[in-house]
Amino acid sequence: MRPTSPLPRSAAVLPFEAIEPRESLPARPVSRPQFPLYVEPAAGEALLSWLLRLATRLGVSFRTLSAAGFGIDDYAVAPQWSRRPHPWLLMRISQRTGLSVARLRQMTFDGFEPDYRRDEDCARFAGRRYDSRAPESRAFRFAVCGQCLEQDATPYLRRLWLIGWVAVCPDHGTMLIERCGTCYGRLRVAPFAKRASFAPGRCTRCAASLMGGVSAPAHPWAIKMQTSLLAAKCHGAVEFHGLGRLTWPETVALIDVLHGTTWTDLTISEQERLWITYLHAFRSQTREPADIYEGRHDSLCFLAWLLEGWPGGEGPCVARDLLMRWFAAPRNRICRHLCSPDEEPWTAGASNFEPPIQERLRALAYAR
Repeated sequence: MRPTSPLPRSAAVLPFEAIEPRESLPARPVSRPQFPLYVEPAAGEALLSWLLRLATRLGVSFRTLSAAGFGIDDYAVAPQWSRRPHPWLLMRISQRTGLSVARLRQMTFDGFEPDYRRDEDCARFAGRRYDSRAPESRAFRFAVCGQCLEQDATPYLRRLWLIGWVAVCPDHGTMLIERCGTCYGRLRVAPFAKRASFAPGRCTRCAASLMGGVSAPAHPWAIKMQTSLLAAKCHGAVEFHGLGRLTWPETVALIDVLHGTTWTDLTISEQERLWITYLHAFRSQTREPADIYEGRHDSLCFLAWLLEGWPGGEGPCVARDLLMRWFAAPRNRICRHLCSPDEEPWTAGASNFEPPIQERLRALAYAR
């Protein structure tokens, strides 16, 4: 098998023609010649971003690099395997690229808590994720900081940006960009089978620059909530004022119940009354419910309002009512966004919470 497009003449020694059979799971690594060029990872870069830059330098598609270079056949779910690659796969990539396994591992999610209920998916806690079932496959989308990209010698994606609920740049305190300001399309990479230059500083759809311009400052509530969620994701648990210590699975479950019940169980009139109460907390600032439905940033703001001052306060009273309403519901209504299209979404199946987590949420709902 030959790659879809020829390599540059200077890379003619690259052994892409001697390809071992492809596989879904990484096989034991074998000694292979290194690629004829080296790409240095940038500070905080995600493994997927680095591999896309490597494919660009080699003049091949990401699919060709994955299959011919590393023997990977599951390129369709590249964002998933690149987050926590198998140790053998890391060794194989190390052999071919000359980059140590230790440095490769730093670009993965190895130091984070394991994925729970697909918590790392793009815009995971936004309302639209609860409003319908997730499709079998979803184009890989991401968010960026325009100021960070403008400072880069070669723009690249940070590892933190690929956590789907991260909404604030930790360096600049600004909202991450989720849509192109010119065509308003969601940011995404080119199809993995296409030979295309990886340029995260430009919109894939209209080629408009995502760098420069005025970056919107993040709301303090979003910054505080993201800090707490990252602490739980990194260390396994976090202490929330009033709620006590919550593990990462308990935290994700709590968010799913609060956001899921809001978008699947409340009537339109009930939602309207909720938005009036919520938006009043911002006083003179402009906020729209559609932003909670669509984006990462405002979904974190809404969550912060629900938890601030637990168990009293305006937001926590709403949150406890949502919890009680979920416990009283006869069917599982909030997990359908995790079900495959051929799975019945209204039953208590594998997508539901473990009994100990349900008891922890019950204790929060009926706390005095």
